[in-house]
Amino acid sequence: MTGAAVRLATLAAVALAAWACAAPSRRLTPRVVEDPIVLPKRMASVSSEISFVHYEPTDFQGTFGVPGFRFGLTNRLEWVDLGLRFAILDDRPADGRTPMPFSLAVRAGLMGIGYSSAEGMIVLPVASLSALKHVADRWALSLAAGWRAQWVERTSFFAITPAYGRTLSYSGRRGSTITLSGAVTRQLSERIALGISPAVSQTNDCVDPTCGWVSQSASGAVFVSVRPWDWLTVSAGPDVGVRHRPDAVLPTMFPDGTPIYIPPTTVTWFGVSGSAAFYW
Repeated sequence: MTGAAVRLATLAAVALAAWACAAPSRRLTPRVVEDPIVLPKRMASVSSEISFVHYEPTDFQGTFGVPGFRFGLTNRLEWVDLGLRFAILDDRPADGRTPMPFSLAVRAGLMGIGYSSAEGMIVLPVASLSALKHVADRWALSLAAGWRAQWVERTSFFAITPAYGRTLSYSGRRGSTITLSGAVTRQLSERIALGISPAVSQTNDCVDPTCGWVSQSASGAVFVSVRPWDWLTVSAGPDVGVRHRPDAVLPTMFPDGTPIYIPPTTVTWFGVSGSAAFYW
């Protein structure tokens, strides 16, 4: 992301945080299964997720972090990072509207934007459709379909076929990933919940999600969520997964003669993740 984009995002976040000093239209309860699909009006949230992952048979391991920011513009519209999420349906509205059978929200925006002298503009768009169903006062069922991509203005600078990393991550200059994920969460006590979350995804060699795929993944996670106070939620748990690439012939060296790493066709991983979200 360029310096100007970072400054604009920071100023926007500060402005929204100032507006958020006013009391939100409603508070989150101690029970995470009762959370709405978008944040209540004037409520803000800053979050951070940290994961440690080990891959086999490449024996690669690393620690990764993902920050997040959300702000409720209305009880149906929220700002998420550099985009918006709108609740088309709400199964537990707080403003007197008729409850729907389930909640449904659509999101569109950016994960980042920048500029490179070699590639020109770099844009990371994202879009998703999410459904949420509250069942009694003990269960929350969710399902989401998402798309994220990387688009660069110029690709001719990179003349060779991009390479895979030791996690089977793909380093193409233009690409996209489609993901289908779900979660089942059960409230165990007033402030503790347990959940499972499966997911499948496919990465493609262009922004169009219908073009040739370069990797496919499946994963599953178990998590425990605790809300000790209404302004803090912490979650942690293990996850496992498998990723596969096409069994195709890959280039063995760059034009200058430097060898290219040739990965296996399949890798598996085990990881442990933790996250914290603050609300005000």
